[in-house]
Amino acid sequence: MGRMIQDDTTRDVLDLLNKRFGPGGIMEMVELQKEFDIFSPNHPLEQSFRLIGIEPADRVERKRWYTFLGTLKDYPSDQPNVSGYKRVVQAFRQALTQGPYLPVLVSVHAMKENPKVTFADGHTPLIYSTQSYRVLSIPTKPSQVARKELAAMAKQRRAKAKK
Repeated sequence: MGRMIQDDTTRDVLDLLNKRFGPGGIMEMVELQKEFDIFSPNHPLEQSFRLIGIEPADRVERKRWYTFLGTLKDYPSDQPNVSGYKRVVQAFRQALTQGPYLPVLVSVHAMKENPKVTFADGHTPLIYSTQSYRVLSIPTKPSQVARKELAAMAKQRRAKAKK
């Protein structure tokens, strides 16, 4: 998320996701999934999130958010031959259709340590809670690191073009 959207926006979106799919919201999402099949291979992830209000309030950041979601198609996942994008859809679909219905904690991890989108059951990731979660974790780079890398790549392209 780092190079695409601002740090504050990342926190805001993670907060929206974790409230919507957390202990207080997971059963409502299970019912909505049963009725409307929100997370499906037939629906773009961007539209699924738009439908349930998982998007930044700021229009510029919203566009960046949806662009970021599209880039997940280029991310690997913890499942062979499944892109990060498809894995996110599968993860939410699984969490909302296969019991036991545990809340989903959406988190991020360092891309340099693991470039894959991951999804795992039965974790207690919150130090202050004994609640078990399914954890969806998305690789990211800090925005400053990502911007420096992009600037360095642009500089290399310009130098190459001059030759």
